[in-house]
Amino acid sequence: MSYKKHHEQFVSGNDGTTPLHIAVVGIACIMPVYLRDSIYTLLSKSQKDRLENSIWLSVLMDFFLVILPVELMLTGLSDFGPHCLFAMVLSLWILINIQLSKPKIKKAKTNLAVSEIPMGNRRPFITYYRAYANLITAVSILAVDFKIYPRVFAKTETFGTSVMDVGVGGFLIANAIVSPEARGMVSSDSILSSIWKSIKSSLPLVVIGMVRVVAVKALGYQEVVTEYGVHWNFFFTLAAVKIGCTLLFCSISPRLWSIVGVLTIALYQHSLTYDGLKEYIIKGADGKGGRTDIIDANREGLFSCLGFFSIYIMGVQLGKIIMRKREKVIDWIKLCITLVVMSTAFLVMMYYCGKHVEKVSRRFANLAYLLWVVAFNSLLMLAFLMFDIALFILNHVTRLSRKQESPDGKDTAEVAPISEGYRTCDLISAISYNGLFYFMFANLLTGLVNMSMKTIYQSNVVAYLVVTFYMLILSVVSTLLYKRKLCLKFW
Repeated sequence: MSYKKHHEQFVSGNDGTTPLHIAVVGIACIMPVYLRDSIYTLLSKSQKDRLENSIWLSVLMDFFLVILPVELMLTGLSDFGPHCLFAMVLSLWILINIQLSKPKIKKAKTNLAVSEIPMGNRRPFITYYRAYANLITAVSILAVDFKIYPRVFAKTETFGTSVMDVGVGGFLIANAIVSPEARGMVSSDSILSSIWKSIKSSLPLVVIGMVRVVAVKALGYQEVVTEYGVHWNFFFTLAAVKIGCTLLFCSISPRLWSIVGVLTIALYQHSLTYDGLKEYIIKGADGKGGRTDIIDANREGLFSCLGFFSIYIMGVQLGKIIMRKREKVIDWIKLCITLVVMSTAFLVMMYYCGKHVEKVSRRFANLAYLLWVVAFNSLLMLAFLMFDIALFILNHVTRLSRKQESPDGKDTAEVAPISEGYRTCDLISAISYNGLFYFMFANLLTGLVNMSMKTIYQSNVVAYLVVTFYMLILSVVSTLLYKRKLCLKFW
């Protein structure tokens, strides 16, 4: 058997794992950045200045405190997700209590109405959530080619749930929640002008998708055709969804967007269940899994665009809820309650749909998949927001105590207004700042690694070294672009 066939077998035939397992690992993965932020609040002003003045020191600290733990939890520590989550939550609780137990902090929080603290309208949890969608994807797309990555986290063959499956839909949600439409910025251009602009901005995605197709065919790179088809790939899906959503957004009232999204996924699911579309996608036009023409050859990628189209619309609606103006801590706590209700409702609907309609399928991007993606990402944003609120309150009380200690009553320890919150992790902010570039650069490096070595034959030591160095390159490049405010944006 050729190495190409062996590799394709290695990444195929997966049924995934449980949604609970994925949720626990997902929440565990977000803990390191908040541990890093809580440690940062304990540093002295001189130590903070030293980190801020040294790009390399800052990158290394963030890499070892944030990136490396995420890499380990998606590989070697994947079976210990609950243990890692408990240990990190306990560590965060201890760090927060160490700070709150200081006499000057106790004095500062006396008679402080926590719910009325001005928290501002711009929150780090959105930046962190969007960056993590890319970070987990970047680790997974290379690590999956080595034996260190759990097979249950790899993309499923037809039905099932996995980390990489939810990452596909999560990438769309992460972009949808900060889209102009989610922020209420509807274009005043004509329909033709809006579509033309959307096509032009999608050209880089199409070009990259075409380059990938040519490279895969010319170099004999391994591919799993049941994922998107013979020629289709995720870059084409992104372009198709972008153009399709632009057509929708500029042609009908915003009040009808969610209705169109629901109708699209409902009709698509009806076709899958009752009109033979599922059998066609699985078995092809000849009924034997063959691929007779261009549409038949790419049937998975073409039809799944309907599901991803609906997922993006749901993401925009979720973004509208998140982007509403809020000022006080109590306002953000209310958003937490909203996200709890949303994630619970979508999880219940997902389980009902999986039992009575059709199981979750990333290959089809069906109704159950949409419900799972929205539920998981709502849950992840809830976790980010809860830790964000906790650290904001800690930072607020800390700075308030310093202000009280200052002879002139000024906050000499910090230069930002209290309502702006704590200083966020530069590396995570850098990943979010150039999200699509980070994703494309990760894909390029993954291809180079796979062409330079037979990944599935490498030892675990070599695998960890390669993945770690790859993540370090991504981190350094992203930070350098961020520090120079170079945004390579295509979406």
